[in-house]
Amino acid sequence: MRLTRRDFLKQTSLATSAFVIGFYVPVKGLAKSSGDNPIPKPNAFIKIDKDNTITFIMGQAEMGQGVYSTMAMCIAEELDTAWEHVVFEPAPVKPVYARPGAGMMMTGGSGSITNHQKQVRRVGAAVRQMIKRAAAKSWKVRVSEVKTDRAHVIHKRTNQKLPYGHFVEAINSMRVPKTVTLKKPGEYRLIGKPMKRHPVEVRDKLTGKARFGIDVRLPNMKYACLVHPKVFGATIKSYDASKAQKHPGVLKVKQLPNNKIAVIAQRWWQAKKAAELVEVTWDEGDFANVDTDRLRKEYEARLDAEDNPVMRKEGDVQTAFDRADKTVEARYDFPFLAHAMMEPLNCTVEHKGEKAYIALGTQFQTNVRNTGAEILGVKKDNVKLHNTYLGSSFGRRAPSDMDYVKDALYTAKDEPWPVQTLWAREDDIQQGNYRPMTKASAKLSLDREGNITAFKGKIINQSLAKGTMFESSMYKNGIDATQREGFENHPYKVANHDLQAFCPDSPVSVLWLRSVGHTISAPVVEDIIDQAAHAAGMDPLDFRINNLKDERFIKLLENVAEQSDWYNREKGSGYGVAIAESFGSIVAYVVKVKVQNGDYRVENVWGAVDCGYAFNPLNVENQIIGSVNFAVGYTKYSQLRIENGSTIQSNFYDYKVNRITDAPRIKVEIINSGAKLGGIGEPGVPPAFPAIANALFDATQKRYTAYPIKLG
Repeated sequence: MRLTRRDFLKQTSLATSAFVIGFYVPVKGLAKSSGDNPIPKPNAFIKIDKDNTITFIMGQAEMGQGVYSTMAMCIAEELDTAWEHVVFEPAPVKPVYARPGAGMMMTGGSGSITNHQKQVRRVGAAVRQMIKRAAAKSWKVRVSEVKTDRAHVIHKRTNQKLPYGHFVEAINSMRVPKTVTLKKPGEYRLIGKPMKRHPVEVRDKLTGKARFGIDVRLPNMKYACLVHPKVFGATIKSYDASKAQKHPGVLKVKQLPNNKIAVIAQRWWQAKKAAELVEVTWDEGDFANVDTDRLRKEYEARLDAEDNPVMRKEGDVQTAFDRADKTVEARYDFPFLAHAMMEPLNCTVEHKGEKAYIALGTQFQTNVRNTGAEILGVKKDNVKLHNTYLGSSFGRRAPSDMDYVKDALYTAKDEPWPVQTLWAREDDIQQGNYRPMTKASAKLSLDREGNITAFKGKIINQSLAKGTMFESSMYKNGIDATQREGFENHPYKVANHDLQAFCPDSPVSVLWLRSVGHTISAPVVEDIIDQAAHAAGMDPLDFRINNLKDERFIKLLENVAEQSDWYNREKGSGYGVAIAESFGSIVAYVVKVKVQNGDYRVENVWGAVDCGYAFNPLNVENQIIGSVNFAVGYTKYSQLRIENGSTIQSNFYDYKVNRITDAPRIKVEIINSGAKLGGIGEPGVPPAFPAIANALFDATQKRYTAYPIKLG
């Protein structure tokens, strides 16, 4: 008997599951809502069974960011049910779950709560109102005489109490109300309260019941390992698979249309070892002569050019610099970065004639389904997609080129078995989609009072959108939208701008990394601002306050100043400050570092965040803590280098990320300003980079503008 780790956990735990029979409001009974706030179809989001089990059908992907927990809070709040009794079910690919304005199901850009909370709250409120009407009719009383509490309906006068499940049949034929009134903040039981991760999710992950893509198992399933090119853009001239085909367990070796070779075997390790025996003759092309140093020289030349596409140009920059009391300028160097998620890339596909089944953890459900239909040659409605938990992502499971998904589809196409295609860690680090290598420059001019009078800057890196499905919306006039974010719309008062960008072409695959363009713009802007403060002879935090135009930013800086006792800083340590807005939220940090023996450690981080309103303050705090630790590793260790057209790093032993021993002490305070709601999964990352760099300057009196930051 073959016992998996998860089987063992399940068999030795008390975890149980129940079969849920849900109610569905007939489509013909749905009211047509008008205006800006239509009520979605409740049958798409909620199922209630007769034993009062409530199932929430989730359109968003859970990858560790806590969206299941917070969305469950939203629906439980308005439905007036016990949050801990809500269970989850991943949604099928249907338009009702699409992100508003995007036309597709997706999770990214820190947009789950901002884009969907009102939608699911209206659903919860609508169902609650329908249940109250059903109870009032049953008891022959007015609706005003009925109240709800923890998934029960209560007659106020007699205290008669019945569970929601009692009214399943009654509401089955009821019309959905055209409008509902959502609870106000003073009425919240759950929203705005610090709630731990949902107990159902915690239980399932601890007991092994939770399914990630790599856990998918289907009857007679086989496994595939891929032979990837080592040089970016290389193509297959010929290959010899005779040795691989003789390896134990190997069922088939096939060349894929995207210049990869798939080895299908009974077991993953058999496929892995056999793939090492495939002998390939590659046409490596011109990129085989390229390395990181050559790319840097090419990017440097673009920094020196004055004919790059214009991002923002206003005022008279040259006159401002000619009249400046002081100027500061710097150049910045950012490496290629891998996402390095905990769960390796994987996708399971079963192709049966006119139908297909795809199982994986993805941020792009609609795109995966559509890509599957196209490659397998089946109708979209005949592709069933099961979206599992994601073992982290940081953007990697939302590839614009659908690379690992296409691999799995091509591998399993027309095969007699379902096949799980798994990328090894080395595959993703050496031939994955990277945060693009970047060169940037920044120059500021100051008047005698320390006011910024002009900003000149450039960003040189590959476009994330060019050549993808997002090109028409994200790549315009030679500039990628991600080059703009946080750079052209920085928060400081500056009258004169000359900001440029350029997107060089390269066969290296690039993709958004957590916080996307802000991982470049925040380090650049907040470093040059820090340099300007020192040039002006001003305190770095006070200089920012004097040059900021938004009171929300100022309040956050005042908050971290108080938390860290900024004006009475500890001697012998370095302190740095930074602030940045991304995805609608503002985050400020003060960082304390200790430098010893040619190395440094981030010891303390004081953070303040304004996301408009914190739906779950504990989750907001956790996301900021996670963001800081994420940025510590990418600031201190992580980089990918290219030699002879190939990435030389391959796994965690040479592509280093932060360890638990690197984790600083972190304190987070939340300011609910009431501004427009912002995201939280990504905004904590950008200002952490420059806050650390600025703290290192304070400790060493040396500016570090090349990442990862190494002392000496």
